[in-house]
Amino acid sequence: MAAIAISALVALLGGCGTDEIADGVRIGTLDASSMSRDEARTRVQRQLAPTVTERITATYGDRRFVLRPDELQARLDVDATVDAALERDEGATVTPQVSFSRPALEEFVARVAKRVDRRARDADIEWRDGKLERTRARKGLEVQRPQLSEALVKAMSSPPEQRTVKVPVSVDERPDRTLKDLAKRYPTVIAVDRDGKVLRLYKHLKLAKRYKIAVGKAGNETAAGRYKIVEKTVDPDWHAPNKAWAGELAGQTIPAGDPRNPLEARWMGIADGQGIHGTKDIESLGTAASHGCIRMSVPAVKELYRQVKVGTPVFLQ
Repeated sequence: MAAIAISALVALLGGCGTDEIADGVRIGTLDASSMSRDEARTRVQRQLAPTVTERITATYGDRRFVLRPDELQARLDVDATVDAALERDEGATVTPQVSFSRPALEEFVARVAKRVDRRARDADIEWRDGKLERTRARKGLEVQRPQLSEALVKAMSSPPEQRTVKVPVSVDERPDRTLKDLAKRYPTVIAVDRDGKVLRLYKHLKLAKRYKIAVGKAGNETAAGRYKIVEKTVDPDWHAPNKAWAGELAGQTIPAGDPRNPLEARWMGIADGQGIHGTKDIESLGTAASHGCIRMSVPAVKELYRQVKVGTPVFLQ
């Protein structure tokens, strides 16, 4: 009886050393069919462990974010990987088991999100360097952090050609105003180039016409800024300001048609007594000659007047 028991024990112990992985089982890219535990450990260590030490790249558009395995303290758990393979049936594929620092992974995901996340932006227009700049609307984006973390974990046990992942994002906010909306809201826009002595008229955010103008002279410069037309008047009276340059007319209202009235034909007020008006002093166009207003020829100011309305944006630069 004792002899039989001993021989059975020996057979049992011997059987542990002959454990084999089932036919057709793969460990990642490694065909581990019929391998013994020791053989599988050796092959996994030699062929798969080095891939764990290769970097992972997350991409969003043309941006690239590199995750180094040393940051993650990533390591292939060879024993756990082989044990998993020994437990699988024929034809199964086992994912290599990788241990890593979860806090380090989440820190990397947070860094990516900080660079990719963005708030929604409304479209806008601005006048700079002689051009009407159009800022396009954009959607607000947010990195899907759990999905990115999952993709990175999967990439840790993948071969080199599969260690690049796309950053998953979702739209979390949409803009209230697009350039198309602006073009409808502002069918006309006026832009004044003080240095060039040119007024540009834009229709639906596209340049329609240029007009020669006069602007404020030294000490009475036409103030730069973003304004809008606040009033329109045909054959305007002139309310002379209480300023020294107005002389004896200061504080008086000079009616239309009076030769002392410098406002000819049309008036488009923008702010603080400044505005766009016609002038008989054609020779002043192309110069800095006014006391702050924008002068135009009478035919030009009439033409402009017909094309704009109260509320039209006016950019002065």
